[in-house]
Amino acid sequence: MNNRHTMHETFSASLWSALTPETVPAQPLQGTETCDVAVVGAGFLGLSLALHLAEQGARVVLLEADEVGFGASGRNTGFVVPRLKGSLGQEAVTRLIGADYAQRLLRLVGEAGDGVFDLVKRLGIACDAEQNGFLAPAPSDATLRSVEKQVREGNALGQPLVALDAAQTRAQLGFGAYRGALLVPSGGQINPLAYVRGLARAAQAAGVTLRQGRVTQIEADRLQAGSAPGSGGWRLSVAVGEGGDRRSDDSSPRTAFVRAARVVLTTNALVGQLRGDVARSLFPFAGFQIASQVMPEAIRATLLPQHQPMADMRNSPFALRWSRDGRLVGGGASIFPTAGALPRMAEYFAGKFNEAVPGLPAIRAEFQWRGVIAGTGDFLPRLWQSAPGLYAPIGCNGRGVALTTALGRVFAAYLNDGDARALPVPLQAPKPFPMHALTRFGPSLWLAQARWRDARSAR
Repeated sequence: MNNRHTMHETFSASLWSALTPETVPAQPLQGTETCDVAVVGAGFLGLSLALHLAEQGARVVLLEADEVGFGASGRNTGFVVPRLKGSLGQEAVTRLIGADYAQRLLRLVGEAGDGVFDLVKRLGIACDAEQNGFLAPAPSDATLRSVEKQVREGNALGQPLVALDAAQTRAQLGFGAYRGALLVPSGGQINPLAYVRGLARAAQAAGVTLRQGRVTQIEADRLQAGSAPGSGGWRLSVAVGEGGDRRSDDSSPRTAFVRAARVVLTTNALVGQLRGDVARSLFPFAGFQIASQVMPEAIRATLLPQHQPMADMRNSPFALRWSRDGRLVGGGASIFPTAGALPRMAEYFAGKFNEAVPGLPAIRAEFQWRGVIAGTGDFLPRLWQSAPGLYAPIGCNGRGVALTTALGRVFAAYLNDGDARALPVPLQAPKPFPMHALTRFGPSLWLAQARWRDARSAR
């Protein structure tokens, strides 16, 4: 698995790295270790899964090639959004996965915001958590009708969603001429890097063995065969030292091993070539983020005064939030996500801030960074079983904080009791996209079309 590509250069350049200086130490893997479950990837999903497994008594080894939160978990905007991407409602989800799964998934997602903030409180994680709600403003009559439908469906599932009118929306935002908005009271915002590092410390305290090393191969291990229901047993080859773990003080490269009854890949978009069937079953796409200069107190008092993060309901959404130190944070995707796209996108988003919010001083992108998001095409998560005992839950589709935390908890319960009836989506084999090499153009084409539709509807 190769996590390096172009991402490392911006990890330490993010606002979250500046606000969260303390890392989580992990020792490089030595020799061979044996466990019940090996988890590959220390992001929200892997840490939530490992934590809940350990709390249920499982022996867990969690492997991370770079550092905790190195992928999308430590780079995202920190929105806690207990809603599916694309405003997927009950009718659409039922059509995609059936009525029973749809009910379970929508309930899980609807409870995911409380799940994050309750976990933060239970574990005492200092991550600037603010559960003040999430706002999805509606720029048109059509999107306002979508808000009303989402509220009806959510209320029927026991979720206290609220539809705001135009005046209420402007009061909550402090800007804009939206028709109304969806208010999700259980949503909010966090410092995502502080949250993921807090999860790592809690997982270690619960008994999880956190190791640094790059998994290079996963193969059947006959010595582990039959050690767990539905498992053939697995051996993971892990590169440590030069050419393996880039953070190791040991400069001599070597290979260590983990033997596990079951393996869960929680790498999302960074799976690389570790499992080709998984890699070819998702759309990776680049996301760009900026943080402005510190804003004057007068602006901080009137713009998003309740610190509710917002992402409007355009096809290509405008998103905005406050950071702890008074900066505006937001971003999105790029039509041309080339290696040198970051400065161009930083300038673009700074201009969007000034265009959308009258009265702001000229925005300077004092922090700018990028990451990679795992997409599935229909905005639904997946629970893939690549082989007996080898799993890959994947596909947060830009809803990582709340959804992956919740998926980690429910998948830990499944690994503990084997009851698939409680899973929110079907457990199935990966389904590689035909001509997967061409999917790298998919996000760009989709974004170009989304912006064209937005421009057309604004006329």
